[in-house]
Amino acid sequence: MAGRFQNRLAELDTPDHATDEEEIWSLIRLSLVIIRIVLFVAIIAISELMESYYISNLSMALWALIIGIPLFILISWGIVLGDRIIKKQAVTDEETAVLRPIQERV
Repeated sequence: MAGRFQNRLAELDTPDHATDEEEIWSLIRLSLVIIRIVLFVAIIAISELMESYYISNLSMALWALIIGIPLFILISWGIVLGDRIIKKQAVTDEETAVLRPIQERV
């Protein structure tokens, strides 16, 4: 048990070789995921708590759904699109490397 714990701690010390773009995207992605979770909870809370308040003859619960669901979809789409862009950059970087360099003939 102690050996596995030490191995895990040793793995944390090894660098992950992530590029700057990947690190920046991971921070942006984390913030978008947190915002998406907060938005989901807010939609439910507003729908339950403010059903008796009306704006333009529509209840706040309905407004929360009208505004919240498209925002949730938009944030989710942004996360997926960003993941695709970062993955595409990683693949193109790997493809440009020389796989079989020309060697001198002896």
